[in-house]
Amino acid sequence: MDTVMELEIGPGPEPGSYVVQVLRSVGGGEPTATIRLELDELVERRPLLEASVLSSSVSARRVMSDTEAAIQQVGVRLFDAMFAGDIGNAYRTSMAVASERGRGVQIALRLTAPGLAALPWEAMFDSETQTYICRKEPLVRQVPAPHSAPTLTVRPPLRILAMVSSPRGLPMLDIDAERERLEGALRQHLDAGRVELHWLDDVMWAGVHGKLLEGAWHVLHFIGHGGYDIETDEGVLAFSGPDGRAEYVTASSLADLLDEAEPTPRLVVLNSCQSGAAGTQDLFSGTAAALAHSGIRAVAAMQFSISDPAAIAFARGFYTALAHGRTIDEAMRSGRIGILGKRGTLEWVTPVLYLRGDDARLFDVASVPATAPASRSVAAPVAGAIPIVTGQRTPDASPHAPTARGASVAAVAAPILSTSPATAVQHATPVSPAPAAPAAPPAGPARPAHAAAPPAPPAPPQQAMPAASAPPPSPPRRSSWKPWLVVGIVALLAVGGAIAAVIALSPTPYVPPDPPSPSPNQPVVTPTTFGMAVPMYQLWTPTGIWCATGDTLDIQASGTAYHNADPSSLVGPDGLYDPYYHQWNIPGLPDSNTASLIGVLNVTTAWPFYVGYGTSYTCPVDGWFYLGINDVDLNGNSGEFWAVITHTPSG
Repeated sequence: MDTVMELEIGPGPEPGSYVVQVLRSVGGGEPTATIRLELDELVERRPLLEASVLSSSVSARRVMSDTEAAIQQVGVRLFDAMFAGDIGNAYRTSMAVASERGRGVQIALRLTAPGLAALPWEAMFDSETQTYICRKEPLVRQVPAPHSAPTLTVRPPLRILAMVSSPRGLPMLDIDAERERLEGALRQHLDAGRVELHWLDDVMWAGVHGKLLEGAWHVLHFIGHGGYDIETDEGVLAFSGPDGRAEYVTASSLADLLDEAEPTPRLVVLNSCQSGAAGTQDLFSGTAAALAHSGIRAVAAMQFSISDPAAIAFARGFYTALAHGRTIDEAMRSGRIGILGKRGTLEWVTPVLYLRGDDARLFDVASVPATAPASRSVAAPVAGAIPIVTGQRTPDASPHAPTARGASVAAVAAPILSTSPATAVQHATPVSPAPAAPAAPPAGPARPAHAAAPPAPPAPPQQAMPAASAPPPSPPRRSSWKPWLVVGIVALLAVGGAIAAVIALSPTPYVPPDPPSPSPNQPVVTPTTFGMAVPMYQLWTPTGIWCATGDTLDIQASGTAYHNADPSSLVGPDGLYDPYYHQWNIPGLPDSNTASLIGVLNVTTAWPFYVGYGTSYTCPVDGWFYLGINDVDLNGNSGEFWAVITHTPSG
C-alpha cells in the first residue's frame, strides 16, 4: 500500500502523559502532540471488554447492545486521545488525499511506551464519521527494526508447517476437526500445487525444534491454548510435555526456537487466545510482539478469546485475501470483515497484526507452471511431519466432548471456500457484563467476610457421594500462591441464572442434593443466555438450569478471585497450573487445575468436569446443572468468577 499514516506513541514529559508524533502521512505533514491517557484504568477494564466481546457472539435485537456501548466508549476515548488537534487534522487530510487517489490508508501504530500495547487500539471509533477505523482501513501494530527480511521469492509450493497442541489437563481440542478446517481453507491452493501443508504430530519442544531444522518453512500455523503469565509479564503457548501435560513456552523462548529455522518463517499465525495480548512493563512481552521483534515479518494473533464461528469467518476472509495476492495488512482487514457477516458480533476487534518493518508484502510467489499436477492433496513426506491426507474423521467417543471453544481454547482455522456461513446461536437473551475484579484481601490467614449466600434449592433427602469419591485428608497448605502461571482472560460459552448453596467441607464433604425434576409438561424453550457469579468460597453453586438429555450448555467465564487469604493469590477461571496443588483437587478431577472453575450435572450421581475459561457440555442425562470450584479447602478463598451460560435444548 502506497498510502500510509505512521504514528509513534511514546512516554510524555510527566506521568500519565504521552507524546504522539506523525512519522509520515499522505498529505497532512508530521505534527506532534502531547496527550493524556488513564492507562491503568483502561487496562483494568480489559476483563470487562473481553466479556463484552465474547457475549456479543450471541445474537441481540437492539440497535446498539450494552456490550457494544462498552467497546465503543473505550474506542472513542482512544481515538479522541490519539487524533486530537493537529494529529486529527493530519489524519483527515490523509484520508481525503487517499480517497481522491482511490486508495485506502494503512494506519501503522508504533507503541514505544510500556503498557500501551495492552490497550485495544483496534476498537478506535471515530465519532465524526461514526466508524471503527480498523473496519475501514488496515490497522497494524508496527514493530520498529533496523532491518527486516526482504520479501521472500517463493517457487511453489508455499510450505506451511501446522500443528494442533492439545495437552492433557486443558480443555480438549478436536484435533481431526481442526486439521479438516485448515485443509479446507487451503484446498484450492493445495490442489493447484501452490501450497504444501504438513502436520506436526509431536507438538513437544524437541519435536518442533527438529522439524524447524529439517526443512524450509514459509508459514507456521499454531492451533492450541495460549495465555498470559502475569508473574513474568509474558505471553505463553501450551506445548505438550513428556508426560502429556501442558508445558508452557514463553514468548521469548518461542522466538529463539523459530529463529533456528532457515529461512525464518515469514508469517506466524497463532490461533490461540491471548496470543496477541501484551503486558504493562515490557514493550515486547506478548507472544505476537516478541516474535515480530525477534525477526518474524508478520504475526497474526488474538488479543482476546474468540468464538469458533468468528474464528472460522476470520480465517476464511484472511486466507482468501492472501490467496488473491493481497498484502498481509489487507488480509487482516478482510478477516475482520469476514467476522462482520454475523450480525451484532464485536469479535472483529479480537485479531491483531504485528508487522516488523514497513513492507506488508511478505511473499512474491511465482506462477505455477502449466505442467504442474492438477491435484496435490497429499504433500511430499517430511520426516516426523505428517502430510495432509483425506479420509473419514474419527468421531470422539466421549459424550462430554467440547463442541466449541472458549477463553483458553485456540481459535479455529476455517475453510476459505465454504459457502455456508458459520452456525451461531440465535434468539438468545443478551447477557450482563462481567463484574470488575475483586479488591485484594487483607494479608494474613483470616478469610475476608463475604455476603450471605443465596438460599439453596429445595432439598430432598440427602444422598452421599460414592465411597470411592471421598477426598483424602488434606495435607498442610501453603499460605502463598505460587502457580506457574494463570492463563489469561477469556472464553466462549455459558449459561444460567444464579442461586447459591454453601457447602461445608469435612473428610466426607456435604454434597447438595439433587433438586426435584420439573414438570414433564414443561414447554421446550429457545436458546437462552444469562450471566451469574460463581463464588470462590463455595464448592457448588446452583445455576437454576434444568438440562434435559441431549441439551447443550455453552459456558464462558472471566474474572479473577483469590485462592487463599494471601493478597498475591489472584487466580483466573483456569486455576493453578502447578501440579503441587493437585492434592487439594476434589474427587473425580485429580489432574485438573486446582481452584479452577468446574461443572457438574446431578452432583450426587455424576462426575464433575473442567470448565476453566470455557467449554461446551452435552448433558448425558436429565438433571440440574451446578458450577463450582475445584478445591476441597475453601478456607480463605474470596471473590468470584463471572460465568455466562447458553442453554440450547436438543431437537
